[in-house]
Amino acid sequence: MRCLGATVAAVLAAFTLTASAQAARIVTWETTSRHVDAARATSGYSNPSGTPRPNALRVNVFLPDGYDARSTRRYPVLYLLHGVGDAYDSWSLPRQGDLLEVARGFPGFIVMPEADRGFYTNWWNGGRYGDPAWERYHLDELIPLVEARLPILRARRWHAIYGFSMGGMGALFYASQRPGYFGAAGSSQGLIQLQRPTFQSEPVFRAFIEQDPRAIFGDPAAQEFYWAGHNPSRLVENLRHTRLYVAVGDGVPAPGEPSGTGQAAEVELRMQTDEFVAAARGAGLTVDYRPQQGSHEWISRRKHLRDAWREWGLFEPVSQAPTSWSYRTVAQEGEMWGLRFAFDRPPDVVQVFTRTGDVLRAAGSGTVSVRTPDGCRFTATLPFELRVPSGCAPPARALRLRVKPRRVIAGRRTVIRFRVLGVTGGRRHPIRGALVRFAGRRVRTDGRGRASMSRALPRRGVFRARATKPGWRPAAARIAVATPRRG
Repeated sequence: MRCLGATVAAVLAAFTLTASAQAARIVTWETTSRHVDAARATSGYSNPSGTPRPNALRVNVFLPDGYDARSTRRYPVLYLLHGVGDAYDSWSLPRQGDLLEVARGFPGFIVMPEADRGFYTNWWNGGRYGDPAWERYHLDELIPLVEARLPILRARRWHAIYGFSMGGMGALFYASQRPGYFGAAGSSQGLIQLQRPTFQSEPVFRAFIEQDPRAIFGDPAAQEFYWAGHNPSRLVENLRHTRLYVAVGDGVPAPGEPSGTGQAAEVELRMQTDEFVAAARGAGLTVDYRPQQGSHEWISRRKHLRDAWREWGLFEPVSQAPTSWSYRTVAQEGEMWGLRFAFDRPPDVVQVFTRTGDVLRAAGSGTVSVRTPDGCRFTATLPFELRVPSGCAPPARALRLRVKPRRVIAGRRTVIRFRVLGVTGGRRHPIRGALVRFAGRRVRTDGRGRASMSRALPRRGVFRARATKPGWRPAAARIAVATPRRG
């Protein structure tokens, strides 16, 4: 028995050492964008040292217990958005979000991006629809980057988004604009009824956001459509197939919270939240609504997040591809349930799409191009009603490109292997002589459809490899480049 006890103790000790080596941790990425100027992306007020830090588009990423980049295991992901005056690391700081403690035992990745005071919006800016364009950065650049660098489970059930205050608005808004990607969305003390008259007044808005509301959303009357197109309370139909969690305080400080301006802010947000929940329930949606004691402080938001993932559950089953849905947007480009769309010009009204079976209807204005998941394309002028084309895949002659490894370390020479397959009549076979371009170099595939090159990429980011062959539809694949681990 003593021998057995010693053996068990040794095993437990070894397990403890292994677990500690792979314990949950937070890493920081620095990203680039075509839609947001990184040099102007301030990092909130929250640097504890008080030392100014250079502006950048940083992202904190929580890696769960036991995560090993060499493993083939896939994980769920939560996008966690910060509020006004906070920064990409606010959820991570022990005196603020204290995420390593709050998310102890969390089963997946948590992605915490920088958002400045940008309100998760492509700014109106006098009709320029950007400068900055935070939606485009987060939805069109950051999510693909995360998918390329991290092994994420595919189904929308495993993709959740959650935020506090301004981040609550961002979470519900982004979920409304990518309903086919996010299966669950949550708001803690969120600014989720943007068109309350008191909030739209410039003095009140500036007090909350410290920004000119007309720069972000335009004039409340002249650009009412742009406010409505970003207002979660006006976009509830987009969220019909999304699980919703909403928490808010009543302005009375919870135990441990200080008295102060957070009380008045929470009273306004309680009214906004009540109106959002009424709109959602009035449309027949189910919302887990948790009004409670508390003010606009970190003690409350930590509790709300802990309740959301431990009690409510962020990754419960949801419908993967409903056959009937409604979608509203003011975006020029986007994706609605797998249908990629692009308008010929920025919308000047809220565009409304509804789908029932294979019939798609649209109300609004302008001309839109749509691409289906199986590769069909069509262009139509709104309003319209038509049947969504199908049967375009697999293409008669299409290439498929595989690459290993999918993640490499910057500055480290690595042999990158490519495999090019052709798809003909639904069957795959190797392609000889396909041209593969990657990082300024070219190679051609052999009789087994294989090619390789040795590269040392100098910087982090996402690089794209592309395979072409005359008479075949080209293919592409992404390779993520990370910085070396320190220590």
